[in-house]
Amino acid sequence: MRSIRIPASVALVLALALTTPPPLAAQDLPPAEEIIDRYVEAIGGREAALTPVSTRTTGSFSMPAMGVTGDLVLLTGEENEMVTRVTVPGMGELLSGYTGEVGWSVDPLTGARLLDGLELAAMEDQADRRYLVRDPALFERFETVGEEAYGGEACWEIEYVWRSGRTSRECYSKESGLVIAAVTTQASPMGSIEVVTEISEYRRFGEILVPTSMRQNAMGQEQVMTIETVEFGTVEAAEFEPPAAIRTLINAGG
Repeated sequence: MRSIRIPASVALVLALALTTPPPLAAQDLPPAEEIIDRYVEAIGGREAALTPVSTRTTGSFSMPAMGVTGDLVLLTGEENEMVTRVTVPGMGELLSGYTGEVGWSVDPLTGARLLDGLELAAMEDQADRRYLVRDPALFERFETVGEEAYGGEACWEIEYVWRSGRTSRECYSKESGLVIAAVTTQASPMGSIEVVTEISEYRRFGEILVPTSMRQNAMGQEQVMTIETVEFGTVEAAEFEPPAAIRTLINAGG
């Protein structure tokens, strides 16, 4: 009997079909609500996460490929105020914040700016305390869209469509239930930038688990943020006051 010869291209397709497991159907994916509930329980519970208290988080910031290192301070308030300060020797301070109404930024490259559009929306979403528990009120919809793996750890991926108009994805560890990665598209003066953040090394501060290592990759550059301390109830209201250059823009109407 004459042997059957299969073209290489067809053979490759057959090999892939036989060795690659089929994608999970939507009904095989766990509901996003179930994954989120497990996450909220893992970090300490809804009540602890939503307690209205100011926080002062300190740590370090680095860009390993450029040899840049600096100090990081993040302040959050009881009314969703937020200030982030990164101090880099030889470069100065990079500041950003949200007053509860106004988002702003000051850095050596772009100067003082008031944020608008999706850039402002991202800051408002980040500052909202309800985001800690992925409150459904923040989103138009969210759903489990598949499986992924980061750092060799398998996770369920949820896609969020925010009421602000943004979209983002997060991956929740199948083992621990904690968020281990996030993918966002950030608006900036240079246009839209996709940012992939790997999240790890959770530690308990007070009643809440907090990730203490975040590695962001954007535009081919890696940024590393490491959290060292988290203090509760130590931030004074005056610390959320925007710098003089921002107050001038606010008073001038932008």
